Amino acid sequence: MIRALFAALVLWLAPALAGAAELRQGRTAHYDFEWSPGLDGFAGYLMEEVEAQHARIYAALGADPEVRSQITLVDDVEAMTTIVRERGLGQPPEWAAGLAYPRLRQIYLQASPGRDELFTTLQHEIVHVALGVATDDARVPRWFHEGVAIRLSEGAAFERIRLLTEAALMDGLIDLDELDRGFPAGASRAGTAYAQAVHFVGYLREQYGDDRFRSLIANLRESDTTFPAAVERAFAEPLASIEQKWRGDLRVWWGWIPVVFGATTLWVAAALLLVGAWRRRRRQYQRRLALLEAQESEASMPEIHVAGTPPPPMRRPPLHDPYDGRPPTIH
Repeated sequence: MIRALFAALVLWLAPALAGAAELRQGRTAHYDFEWSPGLDGFAGYLMEEVEAQHARIYAALGADPEVRSQITLVDDVEAMTTIVRERGLGQPPEWAAGLAYPRLRQIYLQASPGRDELFTTLQHEIVHVALGVATDDARVPRWFHEGVAIRLSEGAAFERIRLLTEAALMDGLIDLDELDRGFPAGASRAGTAYAQAVHFVGYLREQYGDDRFRSLIANLRESDTTFPAAVERAFAEPLASIEQKWRGDLRVWWGWIPVVFGATTLWVAAALLLVGAWRRRRRQYQRRLALLEAQESEASMPEIHVAGTPPPPMRRPPLHDPYDGRPPTIH
């Protein structure tokens, strides 16, 4: 009986074990790659590009560039889910395009979104790992993690500009301490949260310079330093004060528009200017919103960063906390 059960278990595991054994392997200066057969072209492209992005991102964050990480590339989300579960990393959302486990220095990608989106997702996940390296896996607010990751991996997005403009004009900005507790679940407010995160991180870098921005990250490596304390030490100003200045600048910058043009003209002009670009970027933006739509992580799971396309609006899963209540070596 025992032998029969053992034989059945072996037969049940055989396909998964065979799939894992089929992965091809390659190396770059700082990354160990593995990929499914048939993805040689995607893998070769990523291996050609990854070191340039590694150097750029790690330098921007002041992280130790000699850290090695692993990148696993598979065909689709089903294959990615299978390999992640086999390795004891939990159950990712069924629509995930990419996953990052910063403490483990591991990135998982699936090729189905296409080369351009795959490359963007790769950069985004590298940022999360690099920020974990740069801060020694310190507790960092989610809005900061996401703002840094998006700013270093994507270009300007008209949809985020529209959402930020609307929030600034209509007094709809979300307090940073509220975002630290969790991002909104609704798509519109989630988009506003992301727009704020990206813009505020850019504001910090532009107002105080790259050197002081990197000093903020360096301050976070001290185990007894909170994020607000690290900000005040780097910029000689409390975080709350900086946030108020940022909000004031937004009101000055955007506030003249309805005064000059009127509300109706404003939105007609904005629609004419943005609708074309908005349509082109819609798919990529929705994938970024997926970061907010993932399922709650199990308490025992490693901290995980999820990127992907959310399910239809009527079937959204619960809000995902990529930090799982722990330091954001995350997402």
